[in-house]
Amino acid sequence: MNCYIYNYTNKEGEKKELRLRLTSGDAMEIENMAKKKITEYLQEESMSMVITILRYLIKWENKNFSLTNAQQLYDELIDSGMSMKNILTDIIYEALVVSGFLEKKDWEEMKQLLKKADEKKSQVIMEAL
Repeated sequence: MNCYIYNYTNKEGEKKELRLRLTSGDAMEIENMAKKKITEYLQEESMSMVITILRYLIKWENKNFSLTNAQQLYDELIDSGMSMKNILTDIIYEALVVSGFLEKKDWEEMKQLLKKADEKKSQVIMEAL
């Protein structure tokens, strides 16, 4: 089964690897829990959504990966220098492409739009200074 592999270094300097994939069964479980389509749930961009998705992205390979484990992983990623936005873009959305929930071309277009929005935001900040 294909998965998205994300490598990072934790704050202690230890190299880590995440093997991520969202299965159809896990996506259905999320939809039933959230009472909305997975694509709608992803648009919430809340901490609980990010942690829940992280949990299910790892759960395909580690059935005992709990919500507490996902919270600890989130904290470790933040401690390693990531932001919630980075976790969404660099990990979650990339894994969803491999999992078939996003098309690669759509994700590439989304990344370009996000980049333009960030550039515009930076420009506004610089002008305000």
